[in-house]
Amino acid sequence: MKKKLIGIIMTLVVLAGLLFSGVAFADDPTTVDVDWSGAGTVVGNVDTGDANANFYSGGNTHVGQFTATDSNNNPYSYGVDSCAFTFETNITGGGEAEFIVNRTDSKTSYCLPGQQTGAYVITDDGDATLQNRVSTNYASMKDCNYGWNANDHITVDNATNYILDRWVDSGNGNFAGLSAFGSGDADLDCMSSEAGSGVRLGWGCGCFTNADFTATGTGAMQLQGTGNSSATTAMALGMTGASSFNFIANWTNGTFTVPDYSTTAK
Repeated sequence: MKKKLIGIIMTLVVLAGLLFSGVAFADDPTTVDVDWSGAGTVVGNVDTGDANANFYSGGNTHVGQFTATDSNNNPYSYGVDSCAFTFETNITGGGEAEFIVNRTDSKTSYCLPGQQTGAYVITDDGDATLQNRVSTNYASMKDCNYGWNANDHITVDNATNYILDRWVDSGNGNFAGLSAFGSGDADLDCMSSEAGSGVRLGWGCGCFTNADFTATGTGAMQLQGTGNSSATTAMALGMTGASSFNFIANWTNGTFTVPDYSTTAK
């Protein structure tokens, strides 16, 4: 198997750490760790040859960490290494964060590459958190947060204005995403998601479902699902025959809750 190279480009206005390990031996994992604390911006990209991750965190004050691991294991000699990425940041007093992972290689008998998982949040003056853990291999992409951070994957507190977005995309026409904007507080749990030939938003990884959204104040939420043959969601139990859907809800000076938005598109 050809040697893989991990590269990272970053602009740092805060304290950050960078660590490469295990580069000398093909069977040893290659890792990147970045930590930040303070004011300013951290932005970076890591490409393992089998997947790539883009991350951004900026704010008046923010504390966080990004990690990437290329296992260099080439299971079953398929020519695809297993990779893992984590991102978490806590922003105080306004800021923005984004974390996107693309799966760029696969054993095509399982599915073609091209999957993407992403999360985004911005607030003008409130506090915010964003966190997700992603793994890729020859067969699929999975976001499995149980045992790491099982709750509060995107949160906003005391914001005059905010936007949040969470999505998974198969790269072949299957997509699921939830977005919201408003003022006040918001909390999105998205413990598990998967992307292969189809997508699962808010469920999967062989684990119980933790896919809820709660907001207080004023705002709107949109849940979308688009499939090549079908799209279903726990928000519309019993719905059959749809290849796509687009649900929009608004709330004014109150509390809005979706207990389960988990979505499947295939």
